[in-house]
Amino acid sequence: MRHPQDLLLITALTCSALFFGWLTDAWGWSFFAALGVWSLNQWRELRRLERWSLHPLSRPTNEADRWQAISDRLYRSLKRARGRGHNVLQAHKALRVVTETLPDAALVLTKSGEIDDLNAAARRLLNLDTSDRGHSLASLVRQPEFIALTKGKIDGNRIEFTSTLKDSIRLEARRVPMSGNRDLVLVRDVTQLNRLLSMRQDFIANVSHELRTPLTVIVGYIETLLNEDLDRETTLNLVTKLRSPTTRMRALVDDLLLLTRLESSPKPGDDELAAVDMRAVMNVISSDGRALSAGRHNIACEATSTATVIGIEHELLSACLNLMTNAVRYSPDGGDITLSWVDLEHGARFSVRDHGIGIPPEHLSRITERFYRVDLAKARVRGGTGLGLAIVKHILKRHNSELRIDSELAQGSTFYFDFPESQLNRTTKTSKEKAS
Repeated sequence: MRHPQDLLLITALTCSALFFGWLTDAWGWSFFAALGVWSLNQWRELRRLERWSLHPLSRPTNEADRWQAISDRLYRSLKRARGRGHNVLQAHKALRVVTETLPDAALVLTKSGEIDDLNAAARRLLNLDTSDRGHSLASLVRQPEFIALTKGKIDGNRIEFTSTLKDSIRLEARRVPMSGNRDLVLVRDVTQLNRLLSMRQDFIANVSHELRTPLTVIVGYIETLLNEDLDRETTLNLVTKLRSPTTRMRALVDDLLLLTRLESSPKPGDDELAAVDMRAVMNVISSDGRALSAGRHNIACEATSTATVIGIEHELLSACLNLMTNAVRYSPDGGDITLSWVDLEHGARFSVRDHGIGIPPEHLSRITERFYRVDLAKARVRGGTGLGLAIVKHILKRHNSELRIDSELAQGSTFYFDFPESQLNRTTKTSKEKAS
């Protein structure tokens, strides 16, 4: 028997009813009383189950085996349900954490266009708030194309539009239909991506332009050599003229390869670093600058610091030489160019100062972009690939520094960069050198 306690109770009540019925000859009342006792016991067990059901957190405590079995089954079912509910809640919390940390906006919309849910990025990119749940998105974001997308009126379910918060920000939105009459709308900021795509297109266009000019010259000379009966002297003269465009093309390719290597390489390791004497670097670049200037400029060096830089010598030499040649190209004949290496309170500074034509303020933020040139009528640009300052920027980035520019129109420019004290080696000797 699965419930012996219940059988024992029924047997005891039946025997009691028979005994009192035989004793009093009131058989009906005896069995009626026994039934009442049994009913009262069942009612008591029911009341215990009812009280337990109000707070079913602990195991029920019924006395009757049958009622205890029923209570235990309910308790186990509730426990399993609570476990499943806990798992679902934890999964929901984990999903909420993921969606809240997504950089892209995510909104769940009803078919009528009301906001059912949204993440932190949606609040940031679309200027929404958690209190906007249940409100129509069309009344909160005044952007016709975006609203048309959320209503399924855009082919491909993808658009790009200008942010309502700032005109310079471009957003891309996608609509993904979901089950349950819901739509998922994803929005991301594509401003930087568009800028990179534009830079890539500009880069390809600029490289093509830079290569087209020397190639055109080369092709012209080659066609002349092939199609005309030329004497030896003329032929040699034409071949000599091929040197300039080919040298320009090689310089462009070399600079492109160097820039690519600098952009893709990690910062130099300790085994690549050495103490670089910046005064020696200044002597080298001043000599090269005078050769490029051919006496048209007054070039001076001022070195009041004896500190050496922990870096890669050939890279720092390349950066400084680019600044030197840039100053020569943009300075008028007779202009002064000064190289300096001086101590600061917490480091040292290298600078190249010229008294040339200066740079308009609107160009300063883009001056280190590849192939970016300030197109001024007074500029006397003699050669160059348009990559020099971009190379300088990436070399300095690898040396924990950055290029800074102070410039005034018709007054000249100062290109400089600083090194922190942690990147310098100091000697006890002090000196001041000045040459012209």
